[in-house]
Amino acid sequence: MLWPVNMSVAEIDAADCPDDCRGDGTWLYQDGKVVQRGYSPEELRKKAEAEKIRRLSEAESAIAPLARAVKLKIATDEEIKRLEAWELYSVMVNRVDTASPDWPEVPDVA
Repeated sequence: MLWPVNMSVAEIDAADCPDDCRGDGTWLYQDGKVVQRGYSPEELRKKAEAEKIRRLSEAESAIAPLARAVKLKIATDEEIKRLEAWELYSVMVNRVDTASPDWPEVPDVA
C-alpha cells in the first residue's frame, strides 16, 4: 500500500522493531519508535464484549448437541458431564463484567 488512507508511512530498520511486533493494528510508530498501541477504557470494554460474545457462541455450539442427547434420553454419562461443564461455563461467562473481565477457564472436557 503506497498511500494508505488515514495512515502514514515510516521506514525503519528491522532491528528497531520489537521481536513480537505484528502488522495487526496493535502497534504504531510514535515519536520515532514502534510501540504497542494503548486502548481507552471504552475500547477495552468493546473488545471484552466481543470476546464475551465469542465465548458464549463457543459454549452454545458445545451445549446444543449435548442437550439434544439428554433430551432424547440417549446421553452417555460422559456427555452429561460435558453438558454440565459447558452450561456452568456459559453462565459464568455471561456474568463477566466487561469493564474489568475475569474470564472463567474453558471446560477441559473433550
